[in-house]
Amino acid sequence: MSENLLVIFDVDGVLSDTGPVHCESWKKLADEIGVEFNREFFEETFGQQSVPITRKLVGETPSSRKIKKWADLKEHNYREMVRDKLEPLPGILTLLKDLRQEGFKLAVGSSGPPANVDLLLTSLNIKHFFDIIITAADVSKSKPSPDVFLKAAKKLNITSEHCLVIEDAPVGIEAAKRANMKVIALTTTHTHEELSDADLILPDLRGLTLKRIINLINE
Repeated sequence: MSENLLVIFDVDGVLSDTGPVHCESWKKLADEIGVEFNREFFEETFGQQSVPITRKLVGETPSSRKIKKWADLKEHNYREMVRDKLEPLPGILTLLKDLRQEGFKLAVGSSGPPANVDLLLTSLNIKHFFDIIITAADVSKSKPSPDVFLKAAKKLNITSEHCLVIEDAPVGIEAAKRANMKVIALTTTHTHEELSDADLILPDLRGLTLKRIINLINE
């Protein structure tokens, strides 16, 4: 029965194409604190939590307190930049409605801070679709650790083999695999080749049927 199946959605690059604004806000922080930042670094770290990304960006010298302050500044800048630019990715609204109508459990599993996730879900008016929302504040280890997905499943009392994750980043795919969950990857922010470990790779969610999701979970 579909009410015993869970689909977990990442946020950035799955619900909305926020990658370019995240990249812009990281560049703004890097310029402000005088460190080097490039597209390659962004692509390697996209999907992880902002504190460990900031640590990788600036090195081991700054204190943990300063790292947290800079990470919070980056996310504040992101929210100010993205506020009026949020739009749902193609197919997402139809898929959410279809899944909910058929009784699937739905969750958000994001490495982003709660304020970012809430802004996006509220702006797109889709928060009501989800049974549970797991963000960076709910787990101690970020992706590629499986914690965010495992916590969502545990909260809804659904076993991993009955879960499917929709992701857009290699770290998210690795997290889903480590959680023993099937995973669909979208080529929103990474190439088909970079997402090759996913069970299914799509350009967007248009045309993704519930039958295909069920078959994938049951494989």
